[in-house]
Amino acid sequence: MARDISRREWLIGTTAIAGGLLFNSGATAQSVTIEGYVPTAENPIRMMANENPYGLNKAASNAMHKAHKYGHLYGGGGASVELIKLIASQEKVPAENVLLSGGSGEILNTLALLVSIEGGKVLAPYPTYDDNFMDYANRRGIERIWVPVDDNMAIDLDAMKAAYTDDVKLIYLCNPNNPLPTVMHADKLREFCIEMSKKCIVFVDEAYYEYVSDPLYDTMIPLAMEHENIIVTRTASKVHAFAGIRIGFGFGRKTILDKVRSLMTGSINGPAVFGAIASYQDKKYQDFVIGKNKESLQVLYDFFDKHNMRHIKSNANFTFFETGIDVQEVRKRILKHGIAIGRPFEPFTKWCRISTSKPEDMKYFTEVYEKEFLI
Repeated sequence: MARDISRREWLIGTTAIAGGLLFNSGATAQSVTIEGYVPTAENPIRMMANENPYGLNKAASNAMHKAHKYGHLYGGGGASVELIKLIASQEKVPAENVLLSGGSGEILNTLALLVSIEGGKVLAPYPTYDDNFMDYANRRGIERIWVPVDDNMAIDLDAMKAAYTDDVKLIYLCNPNNPLPTVMHADKLREFCIEMSKKCIVFVDEAYYEYVSDPLYDTMIPLAMEHENIIVTRTASKVHAFAGIRIGFGFGRKTILDKVRSLMTGSINGPAVFGAIASYQDKKYQDFVIGKNKESLQVLYDFFDKHNMRHIKSNANFTFFETGIDVQEVRKRILKHGIAIGRPFEPFTKWCRISTSKPEDMKYFTEVYEKEFLI
């Protein structure tokens, strides 16, 4: 794209379909920026699922539309190979060290299946992301060793190391973490991964990598190229807005990726691959989304500071703030105003995870919250 992108252009380009659903009770991903939309409990602004409120960029959407002519071909007629080459080039790794999947959740679930088959326990911080890997591990009857986060709500790598036992098969680390958008700093995490990968698989989930602004953070992908038992995942669900389309990646040595691949049962959607090729080359759109996310977070930070509310400075597209009352009560009262926020995350049941929607929506949230709880 040769010129700057205006908010209005993205709004028009990415919400045209949603616009047709404005008055449908099943409509989703709404915003106060959409003319005629009124937030309701039945059709709320979504601030609970860490989604990209701007939707697919136009380049990706156009690419997927054109790709339907290849819909009769398995794997989209070879586009998967091109996507893997693109991602490998961007991350400066060999293509054989990249695994493509239908969302990173497929790799998460497959790793849980691997632990179930080979036996052993999972070591993980608490709380952490539990909708895929942890949920699947629970259904497979895998024993988990939970290690509480530290007083700053950050993953405590020293405590994780101390909690390790010889029957641990896999260590799960989400960096940035979720629901707590804190990060593990690169030097200490590298040291941890190198040491513990000699004993078991170390799995680093980098779903929110693109949003990170902490200068002491770094990806573990280069480390996964050097050490056999380290695997890193990324997803297109966040910055690229592929949450409902499903594209994800695994990075590691060929031997561990082949082991994961041998247990995967899903397949890749051809048009999704074409869309991902376009989206991952559209740096301007990615920068646009990341910039808007920072604006939305700042609206929240200013509000929290105004009312002396404890909160976490985020490295993702959500943050975590103290409510002082049960978050279920907060959710119920906020939903009356047409805003859906995060579910409870034990043990922090008097804290709330809120996803960033557009800055205008975050302003609306602060007005609602102030009126409901602070005036």
